[in-house]
Amino acid sequence: MSQSQRPQTDPKKRLLLLVGGLFLASVIYFAVDIMSRSTPPWARRRAAADSLATDSTAPTPLNRPGPVPTEVTVTRFTDDAEFSYTVRSGEVLSLIAEKFHFPLDSIKLLNGLATDNINQGRKLKVRVRALHKVAPGEVMDKIARRYGVGAKAIMDVNNISKPERLQEGKTIAIPRPNKM
Repeated sequence: MSQSQRPQTDPKKRLLLLVGGLFLASVIYFAVDIMSRSTPPWARRRAAADSLATDSTAPTPLNRPGPVPTEVTVTRFTDDAEFSYTVRSGEVLSLIAEKFHFPLDSIKLLNGLATDNINQGRKLKVRVRALHKVAPGEVMDKIARRYGVGAKAIMDVNNISKPERLQEGKTIAIPRPNKM
């Protein structure tokens, strides 16, 4: 049979075959993916977010009974650590909200403020990503990389002028990543 004698396929039928083939391929992909993992793809993002809020005693590959890894540190972000911040001279509430990457209205609500007026020396409650206790020999850049936040942001929030002056054993606030 020559090229001209070949029966022509309707474009609608070709499109239908293509869509059907793509659908079948995606079903097979997800079936294989689901069988090879315990968590289905559509639940992974939710499961990952939920695992950040769980306590660190829940069984994970790093804290199951058995040999303890020596150089592995598990970091859990809850974005729910409360930090007490003392207002410095010249600071306004909007600047503090920007510094902590925390909504202005949320700061006002958390502290029972009706207006944006604040006085120097006032202690404000602010939610931060985490509170970090400085380990011996730890440097600011390493802490910043661990939490995915800039070193300057951590220094601003904790009133640290020089990163070399990081005190061992001191608990510092880690601000949320800038998503505002």
